[in-house]
Amino acid sequence: MLVVVFLLSINDSSAQSFEGIAGAIRSGNASAIAANFQSNVEITIKDGSNSYSKSQGEMVLKNFFASHQPKSFSIAHEGTSPEGSKYFIGNLSTSAGTYRAYVYAKAVAGNFSIQEIRFEEQ
Repeated sequence: MLVVVFLLSINDSSAQSFEGIAGAIRSGNASAIAANFQSNVEITIKDGSNSYSKSQGEMVLKNFFASHQPKSFSIAHEGTSPEGSKYFIGNLSTSAGTYRAYVYAKAVAGNFSIQEIRFEEQ
């Protein structure tokens, strides 16, 4: 019984942290998103892609959100890859256009560590 409760609490906290990432995108909070980055993160914005450290990645997102202020964000699909990583795909409406957002994260100790984040123009 105790094991079941423990496992349920891990799944619940994972769902909460994933929603936290979505909420940070919704509000354009680059610092909150970066707090979930792995030590290196792959970021793609429009057609440009690169691997960044946590602090560099945060600055890239701050620059993006400064010129693309979020109006709304909704998750369209969530899932788990065959390797066990979690992901979600969402629609981000900004002051400068609409983007499809992809977030790939690995579950680590009940939280998600973002491996890759992409914003592609629709």
